[in-house]
Amino acid sequence: MKKNKLLSIAVVLCKIIQVFYVFIFIVLTTLFIHVLFSPDSYKGVDYTYKNSNLVNITKSSRWKIRLPGKQQLEDKEVYALNKITKTSLFINYMKLSAVLFLLFLSIKEFQKIMKSVKNLNTFQKNNVDSFRKIGKYLFIIFLLSSYFKIRFQQGGMTNFSMNFTPLIFMLIAFILAEIFKEGNLLQKENDLTI
Repeated sequence: MKKNKLLSIAVVLCKIIQVFYVFIFIVLTTLFIHVLFSPDSYKGVDYTYKNSNLVNITKSSRWKIRLPGKQQLEDKEVYALNKITKTSLFINYMKLSAVLFLLFLSIKEFQKIMKSVKNLNTFQKNNVDSFRKIGKYLFIIFLLSSYFKIRFQQGGMTNFSMNFTPLIFMLIAFILAEIFKEGNLLQKENDLTI
């Protein structure tokens, strides 16, 4: 089984995805720093949230602060990228960074599983632990990505979106952990009978 090409390809893909997540984190950090120190560069860029996931429930809302004696601003003036408050920018940056980090750890655990299967150590306790870790990471990703709030200088946006995709993958990870746990018990019983 050491020469199984499919498992070798899976391990290489995991490494490529990990590098991709690191690259996205670097781009995100660069963008965060640039928006923080040079917000006027984003004067014409308005912020709109589009959720394109198929398996989700979404509730969004926007609000504007009307200053006394002044005319209410248009959406493109209120919801501009350069008008995001620094606190809101920092909180959303930290949430996105945490999601990227958890995705990175999930892929790393999956890579460990693929390597152990490739080395004929399929039903060992480490694989059970790895699947459980993946399930926990996916649940935290679900929690972090389900709600966000962005405050602008004269308004804000909130979005509550229950994307069930991480929950489905979490369920699959916990089921696979139980399957590998049973496989581990059967392997131990088989080793004792021999």
